[in-house]
Amino acid sequence: MAGGFLSPLGIAGTQFEMKIKPPRQAQDWSYSSYRESIGKALSSPGIRSNKKTHIKCGSSARMAGNVCANVDQIRRQGRWNNTTINGTYLTNLPRELVRSMAGFPASSRFFYLARAALNPPTSLYK
Repeated sequence: MAGGFLSPLGIAGTQFEMKIKPPRQAQDWSYSSYRESIGKALSSPGIRSNKKTHIKCGSSARMAGNVCANVDQIRRQGRWNNTTINGTYLTNLPRELVRSMAGFPASSRFFYLARAALNPPTSLYK
């Protein structure tokens, strides 16, 4: 890149001139503008929520729980106490119990069911 122009690599004998805009400096959002932008993003698909500014807190904790993160790790990351994280941000279902009842090992991210590899008897075919 020379002189603010970009020439793409990999296209033999071709040069395109494109101006590259410098990145903007990160700016702090005011509470009201952040709340308003989250409100617009939620209302566009028809989602109604009273928790506009804290909505990302619960979703990040649930996403971490979905990928089998330890509750202690999630609690430390969000700086939550046990009452807050269990009552507000995580689901009430014990994941290890649900996994074991479904036939999966409770302790790992193992999602293969041996029974799915069995062929049903031909008497069950239509």
